[in-house]
Amino acid sequence: MVSLEEGLTESRTDEMNKWGRTQIYPRMRTLLGEQRGIVLDLVNHGLAMVDDELDSDSPKQLGHYQQMFRQSYSGITIQASTPAEQAVTNLGYALRRLVSAPFLHFRDRAIGKHTYQEVLNFWDIEERNFQRKGQILDRATLEEINLGIGALVASQFLYIFDSPRVYNEFTQLARAYGLAVKLADNLCDYREDIQDGFVNIPKEEIYQVRGISIENDRIIGVDSAKLGLSPEYVEREHERIKQVFDSADRLMLVARARRPVWSRKTDEALNLFGEFCHTWLEQANDFVEKQAKH
Repeated sequence: MVSLEEGLTESRTDEMNKWGRTQIYPRMRTLLGEQRGIVLDLVNHGLAMVDDELDSDSPKQLGHYQQMFRQSYSGITIQASTPAEQAVTNLGYALRRLVSAPFLHFRDRAIGKHTYQEVLNFWDIEERNFQRKGQILDRATLEEINLGIGALVASQFLYIFDSPRVYNEFTQLARAYGLAVKLADNLCDYREDIQDGFVNIPKEEIYQVRGISIENDRIIGVDSAKLGLSPEYVEREHERIKQVFDSADRLMLVARARRPVWSRKTDEALNLFGEFCHTWLEQANDFVEKQAKH
């Protein structure tokens, strides 16, 4: 069976390498220990493999992966036939090992239980996301989807690193960084997303998009040669992305200040999480700079 890294698409691997994400992963692993390091790899690379494999039959495929994940987490032996299936079942087994840790290992037990539920929650909102393919959504509905997907992905990371010190601490961090990353990703990948049928520009501003044909709030045609965003929209969205990142960074400073001085590894892990998220801001900055030259 291929490794997790080999199972990713070339375009995803190239992007991870270009923006330094590949270099951050090993630094994260060294802070987590063996079992949580395995979970980190599977959450990052394994779930990305699933995402890369989903196509026009996404809901049906997603249901298949969800079933394998639940069964492996329950301890049922699964015979995987593809790298993505192997990654999903391995994640289920890895989280089961954390949940089954000795009683005094309460942090591992909590991480396993919470991450399991967050993966299922993420796939639930992904299924809803697939159903909007081809549709142009209003701002409020699109924002709800962006926030939901971003927050769940970020939450999976945070709970692998540590436990929240105060109520809603990680919920606030995940919502802030998750939304910031999702907005940056939407801006950078708008061409690919539209060509795949996912429009991340709200109906109220769809006039800012060139090269698309619309009927009854649905995309009925895309002219790839003419596809583009207005400079005004790009600039305004870029400013919003920077503001959301600034807000997330302030929350992170407070979260790190709550950690005891002897908890160096946890503080470093949270700092790395922020650094990891900021690679999307760097990518958005680069995208905007290149757009301005056209």
